[in-house]
Amino acid sequence: MKKVIYTMLFLFATSSISLAQSSFDKDMTKLHSDIFKSCGMIKSKGAKDNAKILNSLAALKEEISKLQTEYVKNPPKEYAKDPLFASYFFQMKDVADILSERVNRNDYKAAVMNCSGFCKTFNKMHMINGTLDLTDVMFMWYSQISMTNFMINAGNTKGASMNAKKIPGLYKMVLTQKSKKNSSAFNEEFNKLDKSYQVWIKAVENNNFKDAQSEAKTFNSIFPLVFKSSL
Repeated sequence: MKKVIYTMLFLFATSSISLAQSSFDKDMTKLHSDIFKSCGMIKSKGAKDNAKILNSLAALKEEISKLQTEYVKNPPKEYAKDPLFASYFFQMKDVADILSERVNRNDYKAAVMNCSGFCKTFNKMHMINGTLDLTDVMFMWYSQISMTNFMINAGNTKGASMNAKKIPGLYKMVLTQKSKKNSSAFNEEFNKLDKSYQVWIKAVENNNFKDAQSEAKTFNSIFPLVFKSSL
């Protein structure tokens, strides 16, 4: 009888942990999705509705604060040993404050540059705790592609060739995480991005930097939608 009771208690405890973890993941996915919406407004072309964007950023900061209150004292199992866990929420709120300040002064160019601060924080949190997901590795992949393109645009083709050597490994990580997502709709979107990437990486590897510059425009136009769908 005791054995049955202990088994039931163990199963209950295990299921409780699982629920807490899935709840955290679900909440963080919603936060990241809301971040995409706010940053999408900041990055949109044409006239900007400052009040709407500022309200969106204020709502983001409130959402982060609620998650901070809920999880910092009781972190999910994967993050329980991380002494930096509480800092991730502060970092994300700092990004929201910076963006609000930039929007207030209509400096959208600077605001766009700071939007990546959210993804950098997610990436840091997941990398430290071994919980990298598809969105993380796509961000890492895109960051190195962008860095390589910046080098090409600056005339540093030698540096671009060296930096590009990192990218196939990141691409493999993307494919691994993509297979875990196992979404036919996402795969269809990704295939368009993948075709552009293959053209771009071959151009860089063959030192056809003008072709790489041209293809980068196509890749950059496709990436945002696919990235948002990676959640």
